[in-house]
Amino acid sequence: MKDINMNEVYTLFEEIKELIKKGNCKSTVIQPEIELPDLSVINELTDKFKKTIEEVRKPVRTELYHTFSIASDKVFIGVMGIICICLFCLFTTYYQRSEISNYKNSDLKYRYIKMVGGVTANELNQLENLFDNKQDSIRFIRKQVKEYEKAVVEEAKRLEKARMKELEAEQLKREAEKLKLK
Repeated sequence: MKDINMNEVYTLFEEIKELIKKGNCKSTVIQPEIELPDLSVINELTDKFKKTIEEVRKPVRTELYHTFSIASDKVFIGVMGIICICLFCLFTTYYQRSEISNYKNSDLKYRYIKMVGGVTANELNQLENLFDNKQDSIRFIRKQVKEYEKAVVEEAKRLEKARMKELEAEQLKREAEKLKLK
């Protein structure tokens, strides 16, 4: 693009002004000679601008990378915290498992004593020693207790059936007596 000097612009305006004055005096129109700037530069800039806009509108793929380095203080502290929490959970689980095992054994002892119908202090000590040392004996006792409890449940069912039959028999006797009286 040509650089236009301000003085040249003023002179052009002055010439136009004089021509207009002369044109008013004469009825003929005189065309001034004006140099037009080169518009090809503007077209080139417009094309470049359009290309730039198209490039800006294109989606840009941005990739983010996360690095996991044990050398970082935050990562090291985080990993150590997780390890401590896991160890705490493991120890707690082990402790609770042993407690639950003790509760199960105590429950089995209570059910055995109930099955036997009571024990003396000597028999209780023997039972404690048996539970401390021998797993096979514990399995045998557990089997005996389960069979006993199953037999008790069956006996309770039989007694309930017998009671229901007695109630039904009494009701039938009452109905028979009412029929005899009528």
